[in-house]
Amino acid sequence: MRYDITFHPSWWHKNAGVDFTQEFFDDPRYRMECDVRMRKTLYEHFGDHGIGEKEPKRRPLLGTDLLAAGYLHSEILGCRIRFQADDSPQVECLNLDEDTIGEVKVPNLDESPVWAGIQKQTDYLKERFGYVETYVNLMGIQNIAMDLMGQEVLLSYYTAPEEVEALLEKITELSLEVGKRFYSLSGDISGGVTAIVRRTVPDVYLTSNCSVEMVSNDIYEKFLLKHDRRLADAFGHFGIHHCGKSMEHVVDGYSKIKGLVFAEVGAFSDIKAVRGKLPGVFLNARYSPVRLMSASETQITEEVQALAGDGQENGRKVSVSCVGIDSQVSDTQIRYFLRACREIKGIE
Repeated sequence: MRYDITFHPSWWHKNAGVDFTQEFFDDPRYRMECDVRMRKTLYEHFGDHGIGEKEPKRRPLLGTDLLAAGYLHSEILGCRIRFQADDSPQVECLNLDEDTIGEVKVPNLDESPVWAGIQKQTDYLKERFGYVETYVNLMGIQNIAMDLMGQEVLLSYYTAPEEVEALLEKITELSLEVGKRFYSLSGDISGGVTAIVRRTVPDVYLTSNCSVEMVSNDIYEKFLLKHDRRLADAFGHFGIHHCGKSMEHVVDGYSKIKGLVFAEVGAFSDIKAVRGKLPGVFLNARYSPVRLMSASETQITEEVQALAGDGQENGRKVSVSCVGIDSQVSDTQIRYFLRACREIKGIE
């Protein structure tokens, strides 16, 4: 069975000495240097479990598949980004309301100073290596809307449905354009959302529906489903990252997306219920990094086995990952998780 671990920037900062300042995201030379150090650090800690590389080579990375850090689309739309050495980039919400969201403009990317920075990195990497590995977090429609409006977007579904729908349309147009440009560089663009997708369904376009946990299935189907369908129709193989604790509450809506081939199921979700609604879809079951910090080896083993068993379909189409492991989690606990994954039998 395929499995994966992904670390929070605090773990990397402590164990590999990497600073996630703006330089990491804007300077490909510094990022490649850090990437080599990060993969070697993984090997030093967990190489006996097949994690990391003993002698890693430089990769022409745009973004990174070693942590999840979504902000690009929101920055293009005007949000400021705060960078910290030991944390992911933080988007500063614009706090727009239903009276001001109509002012949001989707810029021509060729005239966007934010995209100019992406293009500069792309040109450098293509000239130096001949190709680019694109792992910029693709974000998600409502996630971006919340960066613009905060919690007001949840109220606007009821008080200003036409205005919020117009905003979602603009965000979708931007997402389509960014996605097309990334696919022109690589067929494997979703590793910045979750790394496991690169080893399971690598050609998928994976949208981040983190905040969909906060709305009902009715709201999802009325306002958001059409936009996920547009992405799915445009890119063919489509996936949903849902890191919330109850993906089952919107799985009816997700099941209506043609072309859905991958779904990431948040820790504590009812993965058996999700599997029942999404036959044929590859499921990645998330194990909680908070739970990992304190659970016993026996508990971790039993819980990982349950995730794999409940998520599998005829012994296939399931993986398990633990994402966001921070510097407070011991290597011993992480090894319990890795060992539990390696011991799963009868699942490909």
